[in-house]
Amino acid sequence: MLLRETGFSFNGLHSRDNFGLIYAEKEGHNIIPGIVRNEYQIAGISGTILLPGETRKPMVFDGTLYPAQERATQAQAQQLLRQVAAWLTAGRCPLIFDYEPGLFYMAELTDASKWSLKNWFGGELPITFTAQPFAYRATVNSATVNATGAAATVTVNVQTGERAPLVMTIKNTGAATITGVQISIGNETPVILAGMTLAAGQTLTIDMETPIGATIGSSNALPYATAFTPVQLANGVNNIYIQFTYGSGTKGAQITAQARGRY
Repeated sequence: MLLRETGFSFNGLHSRDNFGLIYAEKEGHNIIPGIVRNEYQIAGISGTILLPGETRKPMVFDGTLYPAQERATQAQAQQLLRQVAAWLTAGRCPLIFDYEPGLFYMAELTDASKWSLKNWFGGELPITFTAQPFAYRATVNSATVNATGAAATVTVNVQTGERAPLVMTIKNTGAATITGVQISIGNETPVILAGMTLAAGQTLTIDMETPIGATIGSSNALPYATAFTPVQLANGVNNIYIQFTYGSGTKGAQITAQARGRY
């Protein structure tokens, strides 16, 4: 591992650049989270029945922080430790390892940590992060189209290892009120909203990131949903078909579809 790969960013600060600390993994790092299969045991039948659906367990990252330069006194070391403790106990924040700068985990420090001079001349601080079970792309893939009629197609090229939740915004750019929206992918129409009032200049947001939801401005739009199934985009090109119903007046909408890839 290169020296420039021996650190991480957390809560907006970097272990080496901001605190002069080198990070070493304890026993490697997780790549595949634990998987809980949807299995069913039938009495009198050997083995289990595997049903669709599964969940992923959080992952643990264990390592140790070492000062690159020994502090002259214990008082100076203690001052650094207090700064580090305040940095690492900020709750759940993006965690970015230097060896994978394009991805981040949502993680928090979970175990107590004891400063020791046992193994390293400048002291050492073991740390344990618990991370949510996906690494997320730092950049979001998105595409925007403008519609002047009752339908439009947004094509977004998603870079992801796991299927990624769709986030879509629809801004009414015309004079006519948008009263209904249908979103289709392939032969399925997982989202149907009807009977709403999306006035000129207002924006409808459909968010399939957990917890999923739909809003017009700050107001909940789910009461208008007659269908609202989670939409996950695959790696590569995704064509998303949107159909509108309008009131009277000039039609127009700006549609943005995006997804944050995960691995």
